[in-house]
Amino acid sequence: MGVATAELSFEQLVATVHRLPADRKRMLWRTLSRELDRQIIRDFDDALQSSWAAHRGVSEDEVMADALQAVAEVRATYHASRGS
Repeated sequence: MGVATAELSFEQLVATVHRLPADRKRMLWRTLSRELDRQIIRDFDDALQSSWAAHRGVSEDEVMADALQAVAEVRATYHASRGS
C-alpha cells in the first residue's frame, strides 16, 4: 500500500482534527499525550542535570529550592500542554 503525503497549514490541520469523530480525536489525544509526556520527562531531566551542574558546592537546601522551582516550571508546561 502506498503512502500519500500532503502539506497542510496549522489552521487546516486544526480544522481537519475538528471534523474527526470523537473516537479518533481520543486516539489522537492519547498518541500526542504520550509524546508530550516523554518530552516533559526529558525536559525535567535536562533541568535537573543543569541544576546539579550549576550547584556544585552549594548547600542541599539551596539546591532543593532550585529543584522545586524547576518542578513548578515543568508542571506549568505540562498543564499548559494539556489545556488545564
